[in-house]
Amino acid sequence: MKYLICNLKAHKTYEQMLEYKISLQKILNKQINLIIAPSSAYLSMFKGTNLNLCIQNLNLNNDLLLTGDISIEQLKSLDVKYAIIGHYERRKFYKENELEILEKIKIATTNNLKVIYCIGETKEEKDRKVEYQILEKQIARIFNKLSNENIKNIIIAYEPTYLIGKNDTYDLLKIRSIILFIKKIVKDYYNINIDVIFGGNINIDNIKNLVNLNVLDGFIICSAILDSQNIPILIDKITIK
Repeated sequence: MKYLICNLKAHKTYEQMLEYKISLQKILNKQINLIIAPSSAYLSMFKGTNLNLCIQNLNLNNDLLLTGDISIEQLKSLDVKYAIIGHYERRKFYKENELEILEKIKIATTNNLKVIYCIGETKEEKDRKVEYQILEKQIARIFNKLSNENIKNIIIAYEPTYLIGKNDTYDLLKIRSIILFIKKIVKDYYNINIDVIFGGNINIDNIKNLVNLNVLDGFIICSAILDSQNIPILIDKITIK
Protein backbone atom coordinates (compact mmCIF):
# COMPACT_ATOMS: atom_id res chain seq x y z
CA MET A 1 0.00 0.00 0.00
CA LYS A 2 1.37 3.42 -1.01
CA TYR A 3 1.65 6.38 1.37
CA LEU A 4 0.30 9.86 0.76
CA ILE A 5 1.47 12.11 3.57
CA CYS A 6 -0.16 15.52 3.64
CA ASN A 7 2.18 17.90 5.46
CA LEU A 8 0.16 21.03 6.13
CA LYS A 9 3.04 22.78 7.94
CA ALA A 10 1.63 25.98 9.55
CA HIS A 11 -1.09 26.55 6.95
CA LYS A 12 -4.81 27.16 7.56
CA THR A 13 -6.83 28.92 10.22
CA TYR A 14 -9.22 27.03 12.50
CA GLU A 15 -12.21 27.62 10.22
CA GLN A 16 -10.25 26.61 7.14
CA MET A 17 -9.06 23.45 8.83
CA LEU A 18 -12.62 22.50 9.76
CA GLU A 19 -13.63 22.70 6.09
CA TYR A 20 -10.50 20.78 5.09
CA LYS A 21 -11.27 18.00 7.57
CA ILE A 22 -14.84 17.60 6.27
CA SER A 23 -13.53 17.32 2.69
CA LEU A 24 -10.94 14.70 3.66
CA GLN A 25 -13.43 12.52 5.50
CA LYS A 26 -15.31 12.04 2.23
CA ILE A 27 -12.22 10.46 0.65
CA LEU A 28 -12.33 6.68 0.92
CA ASN A 29 -9.63 4.66 -0.78
CA LYS A 30 -8.36 1.40 0.67
CA GLN A 31 -5.49 1.30 -1.81
CA ILE A 32 -3.57 4.13 -0.12
CA ASN A 33 -2.43 5.03 3.38
CA LEU A 34 -3.60 8.64 3.66
CA ILE A 35 -1.74 10.39 6.49
CA ILE A 36 -2.54 13.91 7.67
CA ALA A 37 0.09 16.06 9.40
CA PRO A 38 -1.64 19.26 10.57
CA SER A 39 -0.22 21.87 12.94
CA SER A 40 -0.11 20.55 16.50
CA ALA A 41 -2.89 23.02 17.39
CA TYR A 42 -5.28 21.06 15.16
CA LEU A 43 -4.35 17.46 15.98
CA SER A 44 -7.39 16.95 18.20
CA MET A 45 -9.72 17.88 15.33
CA PHE A 46 -8.79 14.65 13.53
CA LYS A 47 -9.19 12.24 16.43
CA GLY A 48 -11.81 9.61 15.67
CA THR A 49 -11.78 10.19 11.91
CA ASN A 50 -10.93 7.68 9.19
CA LEU A 51 -7.60 9.46 8.67
CA ASN A 52 -4.15 8.46 9.94
CA LEU A 53 -2.67 11.22 12.05
CA CYS A 54 0.93 12.47 12.08
CA ILE A 55 2.76 15.08 14.13
CA GLN A 56 5.21 17.36 12.30
CA ASN A 57 7.89 17.28 15.00
CA LEU A 58 8.71 15.85 18.44
CA ASN A 59 10.20 17.59 21.44
CA LEU A 60 13.40 16.21 22.96
CA ASN A 61 12.64 16.34 26.68
CA ASN A 62 9.58 14.14 26.66
CA ASP A 63 9.84 13.04 30.30
CA LEU A 64 10.07 16.59 31.68
CA LEU A 65 6.63 17.79 30.51
CA LEU A 66 8.00 21.26 29.80
CA THR A 67 6.11 24.43 28.92
CA GLY A 68 5.27 24.52 25.21
CA ASP A 69 5.94 20.80 24.63
CA ILE A 70 3.58 17.98 23.69
CA SER A 71 4.07 14.66 25.46
CA ILE A 72 3.98 11.21 23.91
CA GLU A 73 1.04 10.32 26.15
CA GLN A 74 -0.89 13.31 24.80
CA LEU A 75 -0.12 12.23 21.24
CA LYS A 76 -1.25 8.68 21.95
CA SER A 77 -4.49 9.97 23.45
CA LEU A 78 -5.12 11.77 20.13
CA ASP A 79 -4.46 8.56 18.13
CA VAL A 80 -1.30 9.98 16.52
CA LYS A 81 0.52 7.14 14.77
CA TYR A 82 3.32 8.90 12.83
CA ALA A 83 5.97 11.57 13.39
CA ILE A 84 7.96 13.58 10.83
CA ILE A 85 11.55 13.90 12.05
CA GLY A 86 14.58 15.58 10.47
CA HIS A 87 12.71 17.75 7.98
CA TYR A 88 15.01 20.17 6.16
CA GLU A 89 13.17 23.19 7.53
CA ARG A 90 13.81 22.00 11.09
CA ARG A 91 17.48 21.41 10.29
CA LYS A 92 17.86 24.81 8.60
CA PHE A 93 15.80 27.20 10.71
CA TYR A 94 15.98 25.47 14.10
CA LYS A 95 19.54 24.17 13.67
CA GLU A 96 18.53 20.60 14.52
CA ASN A 97 21.58 18.34 14.40
CA GLU A 98 21.90 14.59 14.00
CA LEU A 99 22.17 13.99 17.76
CA GLU A 100 18.82 15.71 18.31
CA ILE A 101 17.27 13.90 15.36
CA LEU A 102 18.55 10.55 16.64
CA GLU A 103 17.12 11.20 20.11
CA LYS A 104 13.74 12.14 18.64
CA ILE A 105 13.69 8.97 16.53
CA LYS A 106 14.50 6.88 19.61
CA ILE A 107 11.69 8.54 21.56
CA ALA A 108 9.24 7.93 18.71
CA THR A 109 10.13 4.33 17.90
CA THR A 110 10.30 3.20 21.52
CA ASN A 111 6.80 4.61 21.97
CA ASN A 112 5.39 2.84 18.91
CA LEU A 113 5.20 5.89 16.68
CA LYS A 114 6.21 5.27 13.09
CA VAL A 115 8.88 7.74 11.95
CA ILE A 116 9.01 9.57 8.64
CA TYR A 117 12.74 10.34 8.58
CA CYS A 118 13.60 13.10 6.10
CA ILE A 119 16.92 13.09 4.28
CA GLY A 120 18.20 15.00 1.26
CA GLU A 121 21.17 16.77 -0.27
CA THR A 122 21.59 20.52 -0.80
CA LYS A 123 22.08 22.19 -4.18
CA GLU A 124 25.75 22.73 -3.35
CA GLU A 125 26.20 19.03 -2.53
CA LYS A 126 24.43 18.08 -5.75
CA ASP A 127 26.69 20.39 -7.78
CA ARG A 128 29.75 18.85 -6.11
CA LYS A 129 28.37 15.39 -7.03
CA VAL A 130 28.58 14.10 -3.45
CA GLU A 131 24.85 13.47 -2.97
CA TYR A 132 25.22 9.70 -2.64
CA GLN A 133 27.85 10.06 0.08
CA ILE A 134 25.74 12.64 1.91
CA LEU A 135 22.64 10.45 1.86
CA GLU A 136 24.57 7.40 3.02
CA LYS A 137 25.94 9.41 5.97
CA GLN A 138 22.48 10.70 6.86
CA ILE A 139 21.26 7.11 7.02
CA ALA A 140 24.26 5.48 8.69
CA ARG A 141 24.78 8.08 11.43
CA ILE A 142 21.22 7.47 12.62
CA PHE A 143 20.61 3.81 11.80
CA ASN A 144 23.93 2.61 13.24
CA LYS A 145 22.70 3.72 16.65
CA LEU A 146 19.28 2.07 16.44
CA SER A 147 18.12 -1.50 16.88
CA ASN A 148 16.75 -3.31 13.85
CA GLU A 149 13.34 -3.31 15.51
CA ASN A 150 13.44 0.48 15.65
CA ILE A 151 14.62 0.75 12.04
CA LYS A 152 11.64 -1.32 10.96
CA ASN A 153 9.42 1.51 12.24
CA ILE A 154 11.03 4.08 9.95
CA ILE A 155 9.95 5.33 6.53
CA ILE A 156 12.64 7.31 4.71
CA ALA A 157 11.42 10.49 2.99
CA TYR A 158 13.90 11.55 0.32
CA GLU A 159 13.50 15.29 -0.22
CA PRO A 160 16.24 17.06 -2.21
CA THR A 161 16.39 20.32 -0.26
CA TYR A 162 16.68 22.50 -3.35
CA LEU A 163 13.28 21.26 -4.58
CA ILE A 164 11.33 22.10 -1.42
CA GLY A 165 9.01 24.99 -2.24
CA LYS A 166 10.59 25.41 -5.67
CA ASN A 167 9.42 24.88 -9.24
CA ASP A 168 12.50 23.15 -10.62
CA THR A 169 12.27 20.33 -13.16
CA TYR A 170 12.93 16.80 -11.96
CA ASP A 171 15.76 14.61 -13.13
CA LEU A 172 13.65 11.47 -13.05
CA LEU A 173 16.46 9.03 -13.78
CA LYS A 174 18.53 10.54 -10.98
CA ILE A 175 15.64 10.26 -8.54
CA ARG A 176 15.14 6.62 -9.48
CA SER A 177 18.85 5.93 -9.03
CA ILE A 178 18.89 7.55 -5.60
CA ILE A 179 15.77 5.73 -4.37
CA LEU A 180 17.27 2.40 -5.40
CA PHE A 181 20.55 3.41 -3.73
CA ILE A 182 18.79 4.21 -0.44
CA LYS A 183 16.91 0.90 -0.46
CA LYS A 184 20.11 -1.01 -1.25
CA ILE A 185 22.05 0.70 1.54
CA VAL A 186 19.43 -0.21 4.14
CA LYS A 187 19.08 -3.77 2.82
CA ASP A 188 22.83 -4.40 2.62
CA TYR A 189 23.75 -2.86 5.99
CA TYR A 190 20.70 -3.67 8.11
CA ASN A 191 18.93 -6.46 6.20
CA ILE A 192 15.68 -4.50 6.13
CA ASN A 193 13.45 -3.73 3.15
CA ILE A 194 12.60 -0.14 3.94
CA ASP A 195 9.84 2.02 2.46
CA VAL A 196 11.13 5.14 0.70
CA ILE A 197 8.88 8.04 -0.24
CA PHE A 198 9.61 11.25 -2.14
CA GLY A 199 8.90 14.93 -1.54
CA GLY A 200 9.65 18.27 -3.15
CA ASN A 201 7.51 20.24 -5.60
CA ILE A 202 5.05 17.41 -6.25
CA ASN A 203 1.78 18.39 -7.93
CA ILE A 204 -1.09 16.85 -9.88
CA ASP A 205 0.78 17.36 -13.16
CA ASN A 206 4.13 15.74 -12.34
CA ILE A 207 3.23 13.01 -9.84
CA LYS A 208 2.40 10.40 -12.49
CA ASN A 209 5.95 10.58 -13.88
CA LEU A 210 7.24 9.83 -10.40
CA VAL A 211 4.77 6.97 -9.92
CA ASN A 212 5.93 5.49 -13.23
CA LEU A 213 9.46 5.15 -11.86
CA ASN A 214 8.07 2.06 -10.06
CA VAL A 215 10.46 2.41 -7.10
CA LEU A 216 8.60 4.77 -4.75
CA ASP A 217 6.43 3.69 -1.82
CA GLY A 218 4.60 6.99 -1.65
CA PHE A 219 4.88 10.75 -1.35
CA ILE A 220 5.07 13.56 1.20
CA ILE A 221 3.42 16.70 -0.17
CA CYS A 222 2.60 20.20 1.07
CA SER A 223 1.55 22.80 -1.52
CA ALA A 224 -0.53 20.53 -3.76
CA ILE A 225 -2.55 19.11 -0.85
CA LEU A 226 -3.55 22.46 0.63
CA ASP A 227 -6.50 22.41 -1.78
CA SER A 228 -8.39 19.30 -0.61
CA GLN A 229 -9.88 18.86 -4.10
CA ASN A 230 -6.43 17.89 -5.35
CA ILE A 231 -6.14 14.93 -2.97
CA PRO A 232 -8.52 12.53 -4.82
CA ILE A 233 -6.72 13.44 -8.06
CA LEU A 234 -3.34 12.66 -6.50
CA ILE A 235 -4.67 9.38 -5.07
CA ASP A 236 -6.00 8.32 -8.48
CA LYS A 237 -2.66 9.04 -10.12
CA ILE A 238 -0.80 7.09 -7.43
CA THR A 239 -3.06 4.04 -7.44
CA ILE A 240 -4.30 3.68 -11.03
CA LYS A 241 -1.87 1.69 -13.19
